[in-house]
Amino acid sequence: MGTGERTRQPRWEIADVLARSDLTQLLDELATPATRSIRGRRWHCPMPDHDDQHASVTMHTDHRGHERWRCWSGDNTHRGDAIDLIVATQRVNRADAIAWLANRAGMIPDQPLPPARRKPQRAGPSVVPLDPSVVRYVHACEKILWGHTGAPVRDWLHARGFDDDLLRANHVGADPGRAMMSRRRGLPHGHSLAATFPALDPEGNVQYVQARYLEPIGSDKYDNPAGSLGSNPRLAWTRTPDGRTTAGVLLVTEGIPDALTAAGAGYAAVGILGSQAPDDRVADVLVRHAGSSGRTLVAVVDADSAGRAWGDRLVGLLERRNQPLDVVEPPEGLDLNGWAMQDSRWTSASGSELLRPIAPALARVEHFAT
Repeated sequence: MGTGERTRQPRWEIADVLARSDLTQLLDELATPATRSIRGRRWHCPMPDHDDQHASVTMHTDHRGHERWRCWSGDNTHRGDAIDLIVATQRVNRADAIAWLANRAGMIPDQPLPPARRKPQRAGPSVVPLDPSVVRYVHACEKILWGHTGAPVRDWLHARGFDDDLLRANHVGADPGRAMMSRRRGLPHGHSLAATFPALDPEGNVQYVQARYLEPIGSDKYDNPAGSLGSNPRLAWTRTPDGRTTAGVLLVTEGIPDALTAAGAGYAAVGILGSQAPDDRVADVLVRHAGSSGRTLVAVVDADSAGRAWGDRLVGLLERRNQPLDVVEPPEGLDLNGWAMQDSRWTSASGSELLRPIAPALARVEHFAT
């Protein structure tokens, strides 16, 4: 072998390498420490430029049976498969990462491949109808909110700027915890007191729910029903207390509380359930709504890296559908609800002063409101 000449790496089929790689074990070794929560196992982000203060990485198997990881507090590039994990943690190129995994799996050139690890296969994406127990849970929690047991949750909601008319219009409730309220398996766990935020469809029917713990354990604030009780609809529509909205604009927010903040100020609003949720299905629904209602779409993103990544993803999805989207960012570190709490003008009759940064978008539709 001549001076400086490298030994040629064997060429492995990527599918063969990934079939023999256990992403959970790799994350345990390379992205430690792992934590367990109500929603499952989490790891700290393996990207070297991300100081992940909380365990923000989750793992899933996609509909093709491929194991993938993603960090929810980083930007949209903090994700991938086992190869991407090795590239990030071992500081090697993709070819060397494949060779690293092949060697770990005991793959030797010119010898039969070792048995592949059995992995669960998932069917294509399907929508699970909402189980009636979820609706019963929502109504039970709504009733509790207005009684003595719900007083701490009412106080917490009022402190966030939500008045009683807004809460009633959107069927917000209080989960007193499993020690006080029994529940079927798969509903929010109820480890402690929580506010319940139903996700409504455009007609105001309950289609999902999220429980927000007042005192979360670890970094998990929200708890959702199990997938077997209904699919996450990705979009949660809200209702204004009097049923009337400022014409010409739909505010798109991250999460139900921010959407409720907008609805409380008289705006048509829809919350996207999770920064990971903007996808083709969400984009198609928003485009159809904009086309049928004539409303301008305005996204209000959280003022952090994850919020900006969420906004950028939604902009890209809508651009591919020739649908414009105005994006507004609150002051640094705030979401829409926190922004509203800092500015007393949000509680004025129209809320237009707080939303002056989106004046260009509102100006295009101002004549509808006259």
